[in-house]
Amino acid sequence: MLRFFGTRVVSVAPLLFLLTVVVFALVQIAPGDPAAIIAGPDASAEAVDRIRQDLGLDRPVLVQYIDYVANALQGDLGTSYSTGESVLDRVLTRLPRTASIAALAILISVLLSIPMAVFAALKRNSWIDRMITSTSVVMLALPPFVLAALLIAWFSLGGLQILPPGGYAEMSEEGFAEWLRYAILPAIAISTISIAELARLGRGSLVDILEEDYIRTARAKGLSSWLVVGKHAAKNAAIPYVTILGLQVGRIVGAAVIVEAVFNVQGFGQLGVEAVLTRDLPTMQGVVLISGVFVIVTNLLVDISYGYFNPRTRTS
Repeated sequence: MLRFFGTRVVSVAPLLFLLTVVVFALVQIAPGDPAAIIAGPDASAEAVDRIRQDLGLDRPVLVQYIDYVANALQGDLGTSYSTGESVLDRVLTRLPRTASIAALAILISVLLSIPMAVFAALKRNSWIDRMITSTSVVMLALPPFVLAALLIAWFSLGGLQILPPGGYAEMSEEGFAEWLRYAILPAIAISTISIAELARLGRGSLVDILEEDYIRTARAKGLSSWLVVGKHAAKNAAIPYVTILGLQVGRIVGAAVIVEAVFNVQGFGQLGVEAVLTRDLPTMQGVVLISGVFVIVTNLLVDISYGYFNPRTRTS
């Protein structure tokens, strides 16, 4: 198992290298001169040259890349052009908001999609199956930002008025209950498409596995359908489910950019938007780098989970 784990960890090294190259290239391919952006439109050529030297932009590209990676490994992601703050400090201020909402969205996706998949598979071709399948199609067709607006209209501005229409409450300051009041609507808006895709995939995977011979044998022994699914079918059906769940993490982070704007969360996604609008290249680099590492680590965990769900993969 340790060999399997080590092999998977080493396999992400090329991805991390490629990620750093792409992130570093943002400065090289972005239109405009970073030194001129910092200096302002009225700066003299001498002032721009001094800033370029201070930033190290006059050095060979390879040297700049090595310095960027070395600094990033030490937690130095540069200084924001627009605010003068440390990029890492800006990221650490915004990231917990998006991470907490994304975690809640993933939890909602798992808690709802698994029962939907199991009921649909066990009641295949029944009205329950058709209702769950039809609901999934509607959920897939509903963009997160549209659902976000509808949720605000229903639960915040309409007759209910039980949840705030926007903003964010820090869990450490306001408590869990208040944080949940602010986070639940964005999390639902973000998780809807993931719930539908996971439910549909889980249903299809369970339907295939329930036709296997060992499942028929378990049923012939008199085991109930729920015990057959929980003890024999679930583990094998989990591999494709977990695979898609890992991909959904990236989707959820991407959807958070738009949903945060609707709910005025001022999270990590909005930090990236602000960096693009202000041409704050170091902050853009930091947002892309952190997002890329997050997705790579998530997929690494998914890959490692295969060793638990299917022990035969440990030898590959």
